[in-house]
Amino acid sequence: MKGRITVFLVAVLFLLSFVTSCTSDQPTTAPATTTTSASQTTSANPGQAKKIKIGVSINALSNIHNQKVFEATQQAAKAAGHEVVATNANGTAAQQATDIENLIQQKCNVIIIQNGDTDALKNVVKEAKDAGIYTISMESGWIPGVSSMFALNDFAIASALYPMVAGEMGFEGEVILINHNDHPAIRARRNVQEAVLREYTGIKNVTTVTSGFPGTVELAYKGVESALQANPKVKAIWATFDLEAIGAAQACKALGRNDIIIVGVDGEADALKMIKEGGPIIATVIGDQNWATSEAIKVAEDLAAGKEVQAFYAIPFEIVTADNVDKYLK
Repeated sequence: MKGRITVFLVAVLFLLSFVTSCTSDQPTTAPATTTTSASQTTSANPGQAKKIKIGVSINALSNIHNQKVFEATQQAAKAAGHEVVATNANGTAAQQATDIENLIQQKCNVIIIQNGDTDALKNVVKEAKDAGIYTISMESGWIPGVSSMFALNDFAIASALYPMVAGEMGFEGEVILINHNDHPAIRARRNVQEAVLREYTGIKNVTTVTSGFPGTVELAYKGVESALQANPKVKAIWATFDLEAIGAAQACKALGRNDIIIVGVDGEADALKMIKEGGPIIATVIGDQNWATSEAIKVAEDLAAGKEVQAFYAIPFEIVTADNVDKYLK
């Protein structure tokens, strides 16, 4: 009996030794996917962006495009749980530079610059970059030092808009151009105006009215009124944005010129109403600013988190004519 017990105990001890040896070869740490580093979110809602301070600086609120962009950006930022500091320079480039300096002093993580003067803001964008603050250009052109730019593809817009109105003219006749040199969007559209005229030589530009911003409607009105009195055979007016087009339309109506057709860009309410009524404005362009502002906040979050972003985001757009104006009038 004692011999059998001894054999049994030896067998048990051997089995235990074997099991211990096998288990000691297995990893003793948990899989990497179960660990949480200090850089990962500790929020109760996984994936939610860390709260940041976003500065929003706009040049002016003189048209519906600017108003919509300015308001929608703030709404999108607040909806994402971020702190927002917003400023309006009332059309003064120097004031916008000062506004951005103030946003730098308030230690914003990201500053979104809307409808600014590209050249006038170069120094303050550099100042922001030197302070470790990211900047996003929205319809302000490419400013050295910005991390990303949101803009309508104004070359594409103009390439669709001006050949369309040229076709409405039968590709011949006299035209008035309206543009200015103070904003990259306007410069791009002006460049395409000139390219279309070089191609369709039956269309003659009798004069170019120089507008500006703000005060655009008045400048366009006076310029077009004078131009039409000197050039009564004009068939169309090619504006680069709706405030120009509205001023031109007012001048045409004052002179009883109901035969002239006009195009613009931005989707101003007065422009949409004229399209619905059959003229003199027959087309405008509206960008998807809800998409743009929402996407800009996501880019701001990525920048604050140290992620790489695209240099250029093209804002989708649609040409608005009598065929689809009701959708926008709603």
